[in-house]
Amino acid sequence: MFSLVVLAAGKGSRMKSERPKLLHLLMGEPLLEYAIEKGGQLDAGQLVVVVGYGRERIMEVFSDRKYSGDKELSWAIQEEQLGTGHAAKVGIDALRGADALEAVLIMNGDLPLLRTETLARMLEKHTEANADVTVLTCRKNNPAGFGRILRNEVDGALASIVEENDADEEIRAIGEVNVGTYIVRADVFQKCYDATGTDNDQGEHYLTDVVVEAVREGLRVESVEVECEAETAQVNSQEELAVAQGLMRERLVVEHLEAGVQIDDPASAFIEKGAKIAAGAKIHPFCVIRKGVAIGSNCEVGPFTHLRPGGLLEDGAKVGNFVEVKNSRLGAGSKTSHLSYIGDGDVGEKVNIGAGTIFANYDGKDKHQVTVKDGAFIGSGSILVAPVTVGKDAMTGAGAVILQNRDVGDGEVVVGVPARPHKKNKEDGGGRDCQN
Repeated sequence: MFSLVVLAAGKGSRMKSERPKLLHLLMGEPLLEYAIEKGGQLDAGQLVVVVGYGRERIMEVFSDRKYSGDKELSWAIQEEQLGTGHAAKVGIDALRGADALEAVLIMNGDLPLLRTETLARMLEKHTEANADVTVLTCRKNNPAGFGRILRNEVDGALASIVEENDADEEIRAIGEVNVGTYIVRADVFQKCYDATGTDNDQGEHYLTDVVVEAVREGLRVESVEVECEAETAQVNSQEELAVAQGLMRERLVVEHLEAGVQIDDPASAFIEKGAKIAAGAKIHPFCVIRKGVAIGSNCEVGPFTHLRPGGLLEDGAKVGNFVEVKNSRLGAGSKTSHLSYIGDGDVGEKVNIGAGTIFANYDGKDKHQVTVKDGAFIGSGSILVAPVTVGKDAMTGAGAVILQNRDVGDGEVVVGVPARPHKKNKEDGGGRDCQN
């Protein structure tokens, strides 16, 4: 059993934003969500998030968040930002009834790309080696911004960690860095923390000094190296957020491809975390698919489609170029192929929605629903002003404006502005002449 402490107290001043750093979104999820998710996947016994700047906003966003099913998050407040070591102490002190010999995984909240499998390897190594401390390291082509790992020349064991601000040129040339993720026994942390000070460039309690103190006292300190450098991408600025987002976007696209989704141009697909796409669906180039969207099997999306939260495409539905769907269901086999906005709609099965159709869902104060029943045919350029219902097998003529609360009955044909029932006459033979 182990506990997880997530360090999330920093302001993130380099983000140049009033929003707390760990509430910035990465592929649809706050940065902090990625750390909490890993705690659930690893089934941490306790999960403590250490917050400071913007804590009220962070705690509000995650107020209903649980992990590993129904386990509650714990929150610890770092009133003053006195360094990473102090933040870790605040988090460990908040563990409820923890055994002194219990392993505590400590990780920064700004490492969203760190894989659960990597953390699992750390936990396994820590247990098998009966280690007091285990440190995650990485060999980077550009180590700037990271603390450097110093090793014993005799046996290669970890000898020290030097923060970049305290490093000379020789140390800065070292390529192996500290990722900012540790496993430490609770009692070892308390003992080593008490022996550290603030005699450094920042005048803070460094978490790395706890590791160095453990080495000095002859405790067993192990390390695990990250297999892929991309996992260590930190987010401390808008530029780094953009880089991390690009890497996570690629990872999510690969996951969908491996699950059987056909993505014609992976480089242009923007599919947020939390979007669900069934095997057999086809995604054309330049589509944006947001968190909270669900796409069924044999659906076709794009090109240039925007699917917003709450969009549901049932099996075989088609959404084409320059179509936006928001909080709407498209039933099985229904299609809206061109230049349309489907907002707050409930569209039944085998419905055809013509080019340029608008679901006018907002009256200036409230959102309302448009309902289109099975088999209906919506002519090109139609405007459906919510709330309104178009009945089963009904039809609207091209350019029709169906006003709110003026429902179209089953099998009825309406045309015009405002839309009225289409009158049959001898010249048209009584047929349905408004198809597009």
